[in-house]
Amino acid sequence: MSDDISYIRKWIKRGLSKDKKTLDFSNRGIDNQTAMDLAENVALPDIEILYIHTNKIKDMGLEELAQSEFFEPLKELWMYENLIGDDGAKALAESDAVTRLRYLSLYTNKVGDAGAVALANSKSLAKLEILDLSFNRIGDIGAEALANSTHLKNLKELHLDANRIGFRGMQALAELSGLRNLEKLNMSYNLINPQGLELLHESKRLREMSAVITDNPVIDEA
Repeated sequence: MSDDISYIRKWIKRGLSKDKKTLDFSNRGIDNQTAMDLAENVALPDIEILYIHTNKIKDMGLEELAQSEFFEPLKELWMYENLIGDDGAKALAESDAVTRLRYLSLYTNKVGDAGAVALANSKSLAKLEILDLSFNRIGDIGAEALANSTHLKNLKELHLDANRIGFRGMQALAELSGLRNLEKLNMSYNLINPQGLELLHESKRLREMSAVITDNPVIDEA
């Protein structure tokens, strides 16, 4: 832990909303050491929304945060544009401090199949309604796990655009044996597989959803 943590108090003063429910720590240059300082020294029981995106947090930093009281009251966690990989995603998935989350944004990180599988199998994220994993490194294995997930039973929106999903992942998402309450799916800018795109287009389950976005121009928002 850093000896001087006065900067954290200044950040809180500047970033905390008047109703004390939103805290903005975005674009602060937060790295693993700073994340550890936050985990050890910040507990704000009223905050529901945390913006901590556009920083330099890696897996170790997120592992510390995921075990802290800092995350316990959160309903929305915005962690896009960091350096989070599979271990960080696993730490979130296995954390007892994120059981209130409804919204989780991890886009533009380094999450791959292992991280996606962990999130899909998470019991702690059962209340999650929106999951943004776009611009990561998720392939077919991760897509299959998410498509078959029975743990993310309240998920309504799933963003998987700009990943590495090919035919097998598209096939699983077309069948969508899990995620019974999913209403919106973004699959654009993945591996171009005509057969997979056709399966998505022909899927009865996806046609029943309010919005499906793929690289097939025939499929668009309802």
